[in-house]
Amino acid sequence: MQWVSAMKTKSLRFKISLYISVLSVLVLALLWVLQFVLLRPFQESMAVESLEHMGKRIVRDVKKSSTLDALGNYAFEHDLRIYLIGEDGRLVGMYDGMGATMPFFRLKFPPDEFTTIEEKFAQSKSESITYVASEERIILNNGEEERAQKAVFVAKLPDELGGGYLYLSNNIPPMSTTSAVLQQQFVIISFVVLALGLIAAQLIAKMLSKPLVTLTGAAGKLAHGDFGSDFTKGTGGFAETEQLARTLGYAAGELSRLEQYRKDLIANISHDLKTPLTVIRMSGELIRDVNGEDRAARTKHCDTILREADWLSGMVGEVLELSRLQDGSAANKPEEVDISALLRAVLASFKTLEESGQCVFYPEIEDDLTVVGDAAGLRRVLVNLIGNAVNHTGADKTVGLCLRREPEGIYFAVRDTGEGIAPEDLPNIWARYYKSGKTHKRAVTGTGLGLAICRELLERHGARYGVQSEVDKGSTFWVLF
Repeated sequence: MQWVSAMKTKSLRFKISLYISVLSVLVLALLWVLQFVLLRPFQESMAVESLEHMGKRIVRDVKKSSTLDALGNYAFEHDLRIYLIGEDGRLVGMYDGMGATMPFFRLKFPPDEFTTIEEKFAQSKSESITYVASEERIILNNGEEERAQKAVFVAKLPDELGGGYLYLSNNIPPMSTTSAVLQQQFVIISFVVLALGLIAAQLIAKMLSKPLVTLTGAAGKLAHGDFGSDFTKGTGGFAETEQLARTLGYAAGELSRLEQYRKDLIANISHDLKTPLTVIRMSGELIRDVNGEDRAARTKHCDTILREADWLSGMVGEVLELSRLQDGSAANKPEEVDISALLRAVLASFKTLEESGQCVFYPEIEDDLTVVGDAAGLRRVLVNLIGNAVNHTGADKTVGLCLRREPEGIYFAVRDTGEGIAPEDLPNIWARYYKSGKTHKRAVTGTGLGLAICRELLERHGARYGVQSEVDKGSTFWVLF
């Protein structure tokens, strides 16, 4: 187990060298098996297959011509020994590779081999057989004795050709000398393959490890907060390392933006907390030191404290709500919702702002429009988008609303006449913790987290959403349910 654990922590160069060395050994082992174990069976198989092909061709020709006159030519052209064997085991004719045709001597074919032929035909029940047979003669190679072998093809002859058997044989070259040469070559090849394998392993490992070492160094800087690391240098020209470099570069950019968002969030929340806390403290001090006996003044200051405390509670609630939406723990109860009635109810909650002159609403709402979703979540979307328009509308204080049916779904839009959003800020306004570079100020309604909450809720409902804006002309936020 310790060896396995140590192997897991070895360098890339070591492992590549090890793997290529193991691969080289496996290749050499495979070559050894092919050359010294399977070479002889392969040679025998090739010889038998070639002789069988030739024998069947000869049988077809002699049957077609109904004569055995061409057997001598076949024996000469293909260096074969051809015998005609009678059914009683006697030789009827012989043809050697020198083109000679032996006369009919009524010689006896070797009984043991003839018995073998008859047994094989009895087992195969076919018109021809092939096999490898050993001869009586001994071959001396490098002082070693080796019994000669031959490939044999035997076919039955029809009665019109005299019956009996057509016997073809061809010598199989001995392997002793060839094996000795191959062994010498194999030793040389083994050293060459192992040496080249180790050299190739070192070169490949160096090419692969160099860009990884470079990227690891840059990633280490990123881990210590250096978001400006350049990951594009030293990738080695490999598609995988270049893709890794792009991914790390993208991650560095996202981490840099996230860090900036975090700083902005802390600054914004600190600013938003400081104002109500200051008001609460001042009101409490006035009650304690100045207006403690004045009931009307005390009531006024207590109302201020309660209002600011409610605002703080609301801001904390929105932060917690955004956190629940992002981690998926917020409940979602889909149902059919009359969004026309829901929008009118939301507008009614803004009536106080309209009566105080802080804004003027111009709604265009179609009746009896329904969508499927969570009623509480849809209400929060409408409240946040309308509150965002109220916070950013222009000097005319107007806010336009539209709810109508479109071919693609239910379309809702809210328009303000404020300062608008710069084109470079448009892709980011829905992002978590995002704010533009402008000075932060407390919202008239809400806490400034409304768009982030809207994004999470709309994506949970599968709705499409977006914004159209022109600087100094206002913005229109739209949703397609």
